Amino acid sequence: MNSLIKTLPNVKKFNDYIFDVKKGVNPIMLSGLTDIGKVHLSYATRFFSEKPICIITFNELQAKKIIKDLKFFGEKLDFFPKREIITFDYVAESKDALFDRIEVLNNIQNGKSKIIVTTIEAAMQKMITKESLYKYKIDLKTGDTVKLNDLKEKLVKLGYERYDLIEGKGQFSVRGGIVDIATSADSGVRIEFWGDEIDSIRKFSIMSQRTTEMLEKTEIFPAYEFLLENSLDDISQKIEDKNYTNSIFDKVQKDIEEIKNGDYVTKIDRYFDCFYEETNTLIDYLGNDFIIFLDEIEKIKNRADSISKDNENAIKDLIDRKKVTPQSFIKLQDYLDFLEKIKNKQTIYLEKQDIGFVDKQSMHAKRNGYSFSYREVN
Repeated sequence: MNSLIKTLPNVKKFNDYIFDVKKGVNPIMLSGLTDIGKVHLSYATRFFSEKPICIITFNELQAKKIIKDLKFFGEKLDFFPKREIITFDYVAESKDALFDRIEVLNNIQNGKSKIIVTTIEAAMQKMITKESLYKYKIDLKTGDTVKLNDLKEKLVKLGYERYDLIEGKGQFSVRGGIVDIATSADSGVRIEFWGDEIDSIRKFSIMSQRTTEMLEKTEIFPAYEFLLENSLDDISQKIEDKNYTNSIFDKVQKDIEEIKNGDYVTKIDRYFDCFYEETNTLIDYLGNDFIIFLDEIEKIKNRADSISKDNENAIKDLIDRKKVTPQSFIKLQDYLDFLEKIKNKQTIYLEKQDIGFVDKQSMHAKRNGYSFSYREVN
């Protein structure tokens, strides 16, 4: 155990705080903290409560600073980035962010994620529901009878693309009775069939193609979050049934044709509610045991309000330019929706000083508050 954590049980106020955390007191406010102090107490809460934590902060720069400081404690952590909303087809989005996001969601699903750092923007963005995302999750074990064609179809539904030889995330290949599936950037699982029976399951290195571990069973999680709940024809029909102004009608028709032909990923944000009738946010994916830390609630609120105004301006600009407005801009939660989402989660506010009125929940947290005295030295 790190010495910075080991000494905390000697402080009575900290013991009282951890007692309240374990008892489920909600919400709680911690004040008098420096940036390092916020990280220190967050990790100490994780360590002594033995509960997973999610730290939500006001921007990505602050998130990266928190991550850098948290790495000092040596425990694996996840960063959940925001999804870039594509407004034009020619804007090429890096798949790295999508892969980072699905890796965190999969880690939450399989219980591996213990520390998550994210921003208010990422926490407010709506996405596919947890139920729909993991509807086609594949469980395989040695000796199972599985039709190869069925496995290939399920992998496609999970967002994997077929290649002759896998080279990175989100890919699979089939060579005779051997199926390779890239489960990360560096490694994958190799399923070897004898007829319709799984003869062996191996973990292997993508670069060397050599086996690194024999497995009795494995789980195949989604390759990214943009899975389809309905057929492309049904989705296209929903889009077509909506009313559009004459200025964008031809553009919508062109989008519909491309969607029908399978080019739909860049169109999801544009017609979000036609792809997903029900939606979740990251908060819905977190289990009830997660503790949510809010880093500087006033800055979080100000950032949330700025995001809403920026989206309003972007929508106005797109309308003026006779472009299709992405429904993801409209579907984004506002600050009050976010507060409603976290109301039933154990929430701890991290503050440098006592704050004035921000919202009712933070005022309630002040009544359960603990003031610590941190100071920075050279």
